[in-house]
Amino acid sequence: MKNKLTPILGYAQILQSRSGDEFVIDRLRKIEKNMTELTEALNILKDYFKSEPAPMQTGNINQILLELEGHWQKIATGAKTRIVLDLDPQAPDLPLDATQLKILLLNMVDNAVTALKMKEARDKEIRLSTRLEDDKLKMVIRDNGSGMSEEEILNIWMPFYAKFPEHAGLGLVICEKVIANHGASCRVSSSPGEFSQFEIQFPWPENPAKKQKKSADKDPCSES
Repeated sequence: MKNKLTPILGYAQILQSRSGDEFVIDRLRKIEKNMTELTEALNILKDYFKSEPAPMQTGNINQILLELEGHWQKIATGAKTRIVLDLDPQAPDLPLDATQLKILLLNMVDNAVTALKMKEARDKEIRLSTRLEDDKLKMVIRDNGSGMSEEEILNIWMPFYAKFPEHAGLGLVICEKVIANHGASCRVSSSPGEFSQFEIQFPWPENPAKKQKKSADKDPCSES
């Protein structure tokens, strides 16, 4: 892919030096800018996928969300959007990679901000929540932006598929790998013009004390 991009970038630069038409030069500069950004994104993607996942360490997703609170505030101010943290205090510690999860969150919130820019609305909101349910921790990223069609939902995990023109279509590819690295799953729901929601379910390793209680509560007479 990079071999295909290099000559395009080179031709754009050569044509800029030979053209006297400002309209053409402006369009060539945009091509050069987009090609440079795409090349950088490919380098990031290549380095990310060739590297071995870092060992998981015990951490808390609520804490990661709170550590990014300052960043959320900057995003909210710049995008005129309300960002709400709705965190379950019972969220357990899990084996996780904090750096990877921060990359996932930043990518998904960036997508949500872009979706909100495409919708004419005053009450713009991105809600980041955690819930402990059925021995799984659910982290939900939901926005009331432009939403997605069923076809778009099917395509969002494909490399270089971009719903938004200014995006390279690589963010969710990285997010998918982060989700897989954590043994988690993701369910996407959306309604065009209303909302988009990513619900990521993290498995919760069974608490030894809970396991012991289950064993103690078991009726020995039921065993053959």
